[in-house]
Amino acid sequence: MKCKQTSKYYFLYRFIVIVLAALALVQPVFSGSVSGLYESSIKVDPTGTGKELGESQLVTAAFTQVLIKVSGHSDVASSPAYSGLLKKAESTISQFRYDYKEVPEQGEQQEEKKKEKWFWVRFNAKAINDLLKQAQIPVWGKIRPETLIWFSQEVKGKRSLQSQHDEPEIYRVFKQQADERGISLIFPFLDLQDQSSVSATDIWGNFNDAVLLASRRYQAQSTLTARLFKEPSGLWVSHWNLLMLGEVQSWEIRDEKLDSVLASGIDKLADKLSRQFTQVARGEGDPGVLIQINNISGFKDFQKLDDYLRNLATVKSIKLMEVQQDRAIYRIHYLSSKNSLIQEIRLGDLLNSVEQTRVDSGRTNNTDSHYKPVILGDLGDKSATEASLSDREKALNKINNPNGAATSTSTVKGSPAQSDQTTVQEKVPEKVVEALIPELEYWLAN
Repeated sequence: MKCKQTSKYYFLYRFIVIVLAALALVQPVFSGSVSGLYESSIKVDPTGTGKELGESQLVTAAFTQVLIKVSGHSDVASSPAYSGLLKKAESTISQFRYDYKEVPEQGEQQEEKKKEKWFWVRFNAKAINDLLKQAQIPVWGKIRPETLIWFSQEVKGKRSLQSQHDEPEIYRVFKQQADERGISLIFPFLDLQDQSSVSATDIWGNFNDAVLLASRRYQAQSTLTARLFKEPSGLWVSHWNLLMLGEVQSWEIRDEKLDSVLASGIDKLADKLSRQFTQVARGEGDPGVLIQINNISGFKDFQKLDDYLRNLATVKSIKLMEVQQDRAIYRIHYLSSKNSLIQEIRLGDLLNSVEQTRVDSGRTNNTDSHYKPVILGDLGDKSATEASLSDREKALNKINNPNGAATSTSTVKGSPAQSDQTTVQEKVPEKVVEALIPELEYWLAN
């Protein structure tokens, strides 16, 4: 009997070990979507002296903070258009309220708590975006790169990696400043796996290969190393390295206050990330880029794809050029550079890139091309009913009516009509207008 019980516990033990080992192999996947970009909370009495800010001052402070978060640029208040934007701040408010937050009193009686008054406001996202675009200030979308931060501090000559459990106050400043700037940070576990992969020596010695290797398990799009020490004079000194897209960017912050050193380091990170992904709109003369999307299986796929592309922060304008079978081609005019557009698409999880094997982009009859040119007919030669449809409606008609019939969508707004619809015979175009050879190709992930 005892032998059977021993055997039973042995197999239970083996089962638990196998489950734990499997869980250890699971790679966490982090989303790059940032929330709360159009919200702000401002302390009504920022100095704690009883002098409360007026409501107009609170709106100005909150509005400015939201402009910084949405644009990604800390110097937005120095823009020539800033004063004009402030005049429209109140008209963009969607909701506001006053909150009371409990904070512990500083003193002997820690159980007593006081309440601080805060002003919370949410602004209309479309109104803010429109104002920024009109002012030629970039808009940074909610899909943003996540940054893994490795933090090491030197204390009494000893250097060590420190987790958020070792230094909760330092990581609180990291988190608070990241929220104010609209960026997302990932903090490492610093468990046995991390400790065996990276050390304080790697951080202080700038051994970036070891740092990047240890960072793989977190699947962050960028990695930040932070080194902190205090000089004999009492001045705090921090060194920062940002590892992203195969490049290293470094900066140094010095200050008498620890919180200022930490917050300023995160501010620099946010500025560098935003400059990488956003810039002011280009001139009207650029031809844009042709992008082909494959694996579109129906109405829901197309709607999801179309909404996704039109809401990318780096997209200035977008035009649907053609839909054929399970693929669509768009012409996109971007705000900064084609590389910024590619990077933003890469941050999302909807599109997977297809490697380009085409040799010469200028040749329409290239037999070695990976892409198949899509020939557009003379759209002006279509029937009046079809010409009255929008690009989006034409695409939906083509997806839902593969035989080529155009349908009127006047019965149900935003979707093909299910009844009383007019069917018009599509005319065969008599001349070829353009051969579309996409520069970029993606696969819609389902």
